[in-house]
Amino acid sequence: MPLSVSLMTSTELATERALYVGNMISTAVYGGNLFLYAYSTYLLMTSSKQVQHRIFYTCFGGFLLLLLTISVAGNIAFCELMWIERRNNPGGPPAFFAANMAAWYNAFATAAMCLANMMTDGLLLYRCYIIWGSRLPVIVIPGIIYLASATMAVMMVIESAMPMSNLWRGLPAQFAISWIALTVSFNITVTALIISRLLYFYRRVRSFLNDEQRNIYTGIVAILVESTLPFTILGIISLATYIQGAPCAMGIEIIWAAFMVLSPQLIILRVASGVAWSKDTACNITQHATFRQDPHNSF
Repeated sequence: MPLSVSLMTSTELATERALYVGNMISTAVYGGNLFLYAYSTYLLMTSSKQVQHRIFYTCFGGFLLLLLTISVAGNIAFCELMWIERRNNPGGPPAFFAANMAAWYNAFATAAMCLANMMTDGLLLYRCYIIWGSRLPVIVIPGIIYLASATMAVMMVIESAMPMSNLWRGLPAQFAISWIALTVSFNITVTALIISRLLYFYRRVRSFLNDEQRNIYTGIVAILVESTLPFTILGIISLATYIQGAPCAMGIEIIWAAFMVLSPQLIILRVASGVAWSKDTACNITQHATFRQDPHNSF
């Protein structure tokens, strides 16, 4: 057995296992992102329905996929160098891990992840604005949290790119924790706003809509996708493990980054399919419910 392997601590081994599992899962999620983008683009370009902002959603989804590609490629390159190309370097993989956290491919991947997060949260903020009937006061507090999160993300990227810096220790780690905490706070706030709005409409119109209409606009799938609830839950787990310095933190963060792009791709798919909430959805549902309740009032 090589000396570098025999000297590895249980924590180092656990971290590397988490990194390996995280990369495997993120690669699988990447394939899902690739399919969703291709299918959404096909629907957007060929749908006979009038889809607003068709070009915007196509370009938005494509750029998110590009950023995820950069992030996944950076993580894979780092692991390939650590475990294969440079495994016999003095100190073995643990020494390579500690010495190359600020390598250009890692910094590039971190920057791509942060930019993808800004775009995802921006889309989520816009969807919250739409679902709440374009009421600007509703998104004031989430908007402030969003700006603070973006600021911390920029500072984290700058600090993590400094020579010999480590994203898991020192000032870069402090910025990273602040960024993840603000991002998770933003996601919790917006998710709660969206879920409460959808549940409000569900209770209001459930007796007037058929099963298909309820499932489309206020069903479980609509709530999970529109609110990005799975992404929010992963963010909470990522924050908790990061603060505790758990060995699995890096793996969970890699998976979280993959879902960071998956969540908006699912929203874009609903938009492309013509079943996403729009500015007129709430009004149409309310009018339909009023008509079903008293059809004579509509004439």
